Amino acid sequence: MANGKINVYMCPTCGNEYERGYCYDCRCRCHKTTRDKRQVFGDFTIVDWFSSRSSAGLIVEDTRSGQRYPLYMSDVFDFINGSQLTSRTLEETKKGSAYGWKVITKEVA
Repeated sequence: MANGKINVYMCPTCGNEYERGYCYDCRCRCHKTTRDKRQVFGDFTIVDWFSSRSSAGLIVEDTRSGQRYPLYMSDVFDFINGSQLTSRTLEETKKGSAYGWKVITKEVA
C-alpha cells in the first residue's frame, strides 16, 4: 500500500464506507477497497473524548460543517509536544489509587 493510500470497507450497493465491514442499511457485507487518504482543513473545537481497551482520543468538530472527527491520543500528543503551559497553576489530584497533577484553568472562588 502506498503512503497516500488507505484501506476501507465500502458497501457494493450504496457506496458508503463503514468501519466494521457491514452495511446495515443494505444488509450486506462490504468489500475492502483502497482509496487516497483525505485531508480536511478548517477550524475545529474539541467536543468530546473516547476511550476503549486499545486506545483513547478526542472528538473534534468542524465549526462550519458540524462534521466530527476522532483524533487518537498518540496523534494529539505529537501535536502538543513542545507546547508551553505558561502562567498556569498545577494542582495535585488523586484518581483511584493514582496520584497526578491537573491544570487549573479558572480561579477558585
